[in-house]
Amino acid sequence: MNKVAIVSSLYKAEKYLSNFLNNIVAQSIFDQCEVYLVDGNSPEKEHEIVKPYLDKYKNIRYEKLDQDPGIYSCWNLAIEKTNSEYITNANVDDRLFPLSIEKHVRLLDSQPDIDVAYCYNVKSTTPNMHPSMLRGNEPIFTTGEFSVENMLKANLPHNHPVWRRSLHNKFGYFNTEDYVSGSDWEFVLRCAVEGVKMKLIPQILGVYYDNPEGMSTKPENMERNLKEVEDIRNKYTSMLELIKNET
Repeated sequence: MNKVAIVSSLYKAEKYLSNFLNNIVAQSIFDQCEVYLVDGNSPEKEHEIVKPYLDKYKNIRYEKLDQDPGIYSCWNLAIEKTNSEYITNANVDDRLFPLSIEKHVRLLDSQPDIDVAYCYNVKSTTPNMHPSMLRGNEPIFTTGEFSVENMLKANLPHNHPVWRRSLHNKFGYFNTEDYVSGSDWEFVLRCAVEGVKMKLIPQILGVYYDNPEGMSTKPENMERNLKEVEDIRNKYTSMLELIKNET
């Protein structure tokens, strides 16, 4: 069994993919990881970029689908087809510090009562911003210490948490029927209201690209995204109040 499965969806990812793959293979515990790339029938030539990495690294796998099922269906597929103690998602337009995954794993290994580890990220408006290129004055993407109440305000783990695979056995997979952009937040809330504990690593370990073409940041998607946020928040606020009343 691998230590960590790194799952990622690819769609129109050519301009990010080489830098993304170089960033992933540079992770300090890459040899303990399995990377599963799911291509959602992208019209671009991702496979040509990925192929040299597939030839060199036996722990990178690639699958191209006949149609694009959406990012969370790609994640679900990759999770089902990997075998690891922990899971993390990796977005092709974001970047990790070299010790990022190792530090998340170290926390989970040392604290068995914690099921999800996450960290601070800087926010960049420059594509392919490697951590070594940071100037030190970039804004920090909003997050905070874990509590269910804080989780109802925002998706604290955000773009690249590391979590225990066992959560999927207990709470299912990402909801692909009701949400297009908010399913990761819905999943961690689903876990949180059932008592799952999460912990913030108080270090900057990633670079979040504020992508103007991103699923959750594209202006024309805002109305849908805000509706999903409202629906998820209302659903789990009501659920939390019900749990509190029962206890």
